[in-house]
Amino acid sequence: MRQSLRGFGVLAIEALRDGLRRRFAFAVALFMIAGLVSAESCTDFSGAEFSLNGHSIPPALMAGLIAPLLLAWQALAVVAIAGIVASDHLARPLAEGSAALWLARPISRHLFASARLAGALGVALGAGVLLLGGSATLVVLRQHLPASPALAACAATALASVAVAALAMAASLAFGRAAVLLLVLIGVPWIALANAATLVAQRVEPGIEPGGVLGAIDRFGPPIGTAVFAAVAPWNPHFEGAGELGEALLRLALWAAGGVAFLLLAFRRVEIDST
Repeated sequence: MRQSLRGFGVLAIEALRDGLRRRFAFAVALFMIAGLVSAESCTDFSGAEFSLNGHSIPPALMAGLIAPLLLAWQALAVVAIAGIVASDHLARPLAEGSAALWLARPISRHLFASARLAGALGVALGAGVLLLGGSATLVVLRQHLPASPALAACAATALASVAVAALAMAASLAFGRAAVLLLVLIGVPWIALANAATLVAQRVEPGIEPGGVLGAIDRFGPPIGTAVFAAVAPWNPHFEGAGELGEALLRLALWAAGGVAFLLLAFRRVEIDST
């Protein structure tokens, strides 16, 4: 057991270094800087006055409106980054032959796939900690909002990132990187859109369940948007009832566990050429 954990640690660190050496890591760093700059400007209301139809709007109310939107889009961006990094983080060493060299040692396929997933998540969640943590700190300190919604949003982001990264990595074993990237870049926004559409519809008419494609995505897909929206809802009284956070987190946890299990099963069936 101890040897397996040591081997997993070595492989995960190597996978993390591999992810940080890629050019996409530089794009992630630029995105973090841009995100923190936007958060700094969006949370600074010193000397600002807001009005609507001639009526003054208190800064606290504006903070309660802007803060959930700010953290929600940042959380969805981190989830997308996790899927993008994972889109070839396992398929590439298979194509290059380095996976066969690792697996020639007493290392199981499950250990190797889990470590590659951990490395991809290390890049994405590391960026998420800096981005969401920095934005949440600005919101809490400047606008005196509670910190618990930010922590809940981080938990939802982490679970969603695991689910999306695991599924993207499993898909990369059967499809090319371009196809997986397309799935991630289309899938994550569409899931968030479907979740948001359902929440809006239920506020207009409680109990309603939208039909069509968006309704099916909301009911059967991972509740990425629902969990994030429900987490940050306490910052704004108008967002009350934006979904049950506990139920959404449970569904996300099941999707994350199922995604990891599917990845391990898919990698177990891959034929690896050791020549």
